[in-house]
Amino acid sequence: MRLIAVMMMSMVTLAGMAQMPHGPRPGGRGHDGGHDGRHHERVECATPDQMKMVIKAMKKESFDDGRLELGKLCVVLGHFCTNDLYRMAEMFSFDDNRLEFLKYAYRYCEDPENYYTLKDVFSFQSNFDKLMDDVQPRGHRR
Repeated sequence: MRLIAVMMMSMVTLAGMAQMPHGPRPGGRGHDGGHDGRHHERVECATPDQMKMVIKAMKKESFDDGRLELGKLCVVLGHFCTNDLYRMAEMFSFDDNRLEFLKYAYRYCEDPENYYTLKDVFSFQSNFDKLMDDVQPRGHRR
């Protein structure tokens, strides 16, 4: 099962890279490296077909630990926007796993300035607060 998931994620990555007019993300944070918080190029997200494959693979995992492992692999190999990460986070049964996944995914997210939109994916406000505390630069924390 893991081999199939890895092969499928490789296909997602290759399909996504074939669409990309440029190379890998500098600094792992969007296309401009995330230095000034503004994107100077169009942000590339997963295609609907790529998201269908990812969601299908995550649904096949029986437990959150398998989904977490697969989700982390996906974000490293693909190009995902906040909306895509929201859909992936919805696959987890528990907020703790959503929190761990989204903390990990932040550095790979194509549009991290939209991370605030993930609030509704959590069952408890405190978990969203933990996410924001973890991903916000020190000078911008509440």
